[in-house]
Amino acid sequence: MPSFSFEVEYAKSGRAACKKCKAKIDKDLVRVGFKAEVPEDAEGAAAHMGCSWHHFSCFPEAKGKAWFKKHLTTEAESAVAGLEALKEEDRTLVAELFKACRGEVAVPAAPAVATAAADASAPSSKTNKRKSKGDDTADSAKAAKVAVEPVLTEKQVAAIAEAKAKLSSKNAAWLGAILAKNGLPKTGRKDELVERAAENQVLGVPPTCDVCEKKKLNFSKQTGKFSCPGFFDDDSKSFKKCKGPSADADLKRTPWEEMGA
Repeated sequence: MPSFSFEVEYAKSGRAACKKCKAKIDKDLVRVGFKAEVPEDAEGAAAHMGCSWHHFSCFPEAKGKAWFKKHLTTEAESAVAGLEALKEEDRTLVAELFKACRGEVAVPAAPAVATAAADASAPSSKTNKRKSKGDDTADSAKAAKVAVEPVLTEKQVAAIAEAKAKLSSKNAAWLGAILAKNGLPKTGRKDELVERAAENQVLGVPPTCDVCEKKKLNFSKQTGKFSCPGFFDDDSKSFKKCKGPSADADLKRTPWEEMGA
């Protein structure tokens, strides 16, 4: 059975996508990941397995609580790569996140975007002009916007939690059927099906991608943005990526349909 290691860092760019929600992880956001440890003499694809990165808030949904209890132990936490490079307040939030993964506490709010303190305090290499008071005020206002605003309201979060509690009593077959009725993926672990059904029951069903016109869009609770998960092309017998939705797409959700409706 493979063992796993965990990593955390500020995203170096905005190119990597979250393995859970598939949306891009914006530059400087705290991202958390894991990878399977392989022997030094491993060959082929196994030798090149990279870290599976996730948004901070998506990470607890990457695996089930039982998996995290087995692999993300308190001992494993002390060996998390990149933890010491985070700001102290972000390290504290990551520690709470790991507890939430094991079901010990609620998932904490995502940290604010990291800022390069050294760049902000050092004088520009192009000019030694002193900033005016007005410039300082503008910089302070800009820095205040750095904090990550929650995508969902407290009311929506509470409604999703209530829906999850009710849906947890349903079996996987029923959950798959209700998801399929709403045009959503019906595969996955039961906790993933419950999460998917509860979220869309409360928020509404996402629209179909206007670019490929084949899949419902994914929604990121971290960024509030929609993205296309891609699709399997029957003609070429291969998976196709899609850059949808388009910039002018109508991203209106439709009402959730209950069984028998």
